[in-house]
Amino acid sequence: MNYMGKIVKEREFLLVKSRGKKDKVRKRRTKLKWTLNMIQSVFIFRRRFIAFITTVVLAILPIQVDALTATHPTGSADRLDVDEGPNDPLEPLNRLTFAVNELLDFVVIRPVAEIYRAIFPETIQHGITNVLDNLFAPVVFFNHVLQGEAERATVTVFRFLTNSTFGLFGLVDVTTELGFPRYDTDFNQTLMAWGVDTGPYLILPLIGPSSFRGTIGYVADYYADPLNIYLNNRHHFKYHYWLTVRYGLYTISQREKLIETLDNLRNSSPDFYVTMRSIYFQRQAYIAEKLKVANNMQQNTQPQKTKKTG
Repeated sequence: MNYMGKIVKEREFLLVKSRGKKDKVRKRRTKLKWTLNMIQSVFIFRRRFIAFITTVVLAILPIQVDALTATHPTGSADRLDVDEGPNDPLEPLNRLTFAVNELLDFVVIRPVAEIYRAIFPETIQHGITNVLDNLFAPVVFFNHVLQGEAERATVTVFRFLTNSTFGLFGLVDVTTELGFPRYDTDFNQTLMAWGVDTGPYLILPLIGPSSFRGTIGYVADYYADPLNIYLNNRHHFKYHYWLTVRYGLYTISQREKLIETLDNLRNSSPDFYVTMRSIYFQRQAYIAEKLKVANNMQQNTQPQKTKKTG
């Protein structure tokens, strides 16, 4: 009996010891799994954060190249350095950021734009620009609606649907040939139509000339873009690099169009910073004048109510 009792106690001891080892192994596995999940989460967050910052930077980067796409209608080459009363309270900081951006343009953006020009013929460049413009159509439509431009919003929808189908996803601008031109706008112009002031001049790192209102406008346009919303969704994040390709290609294509223009301005301007600042505010004034003229024409063309005579 004593012998059998010892055997039972030994078995019970082994069982308890085995359970203890299993519990320790289970706890270690749980800790290891938790640690790996934490590391994976950190890397995923880091990757998403870097991708988000890169995409936002590339989304707003066209501010720098768009600042030269239009100037004041009464302006001339002699007036580019005229900068009366600029709203630039952050000029020392802006000049430092401007110098960094110029270095970035010299080292990266301009060389890539030259390679882009050398590789792609002009016809293909037009096709790429058409596709990229077509992708921005939903944002343009939303802003036309917010500005109360029903006719332009309707034309934008028609252009988007027609070019996306018959124009091979926008590769060919079919609607312009049909007499429906592109009415470009953004949330910066929407804020302008609502009476929001331009605000102080602001040079954004890696982005370029802007203002407080312009920065808010581009950020709003980014988050209002349906394609951005779709690709930023966590279920579709593996396709997030398409946003970088989209905005990067748009920036390079716009920079390619301005290679000679920027070079001439840089070489002929006593102070290139002042010239770019002047052009930015001239363009904002020009857009405001166009909005004002368009509003006046819209009010004049509205049918007037005729009184009934008894």
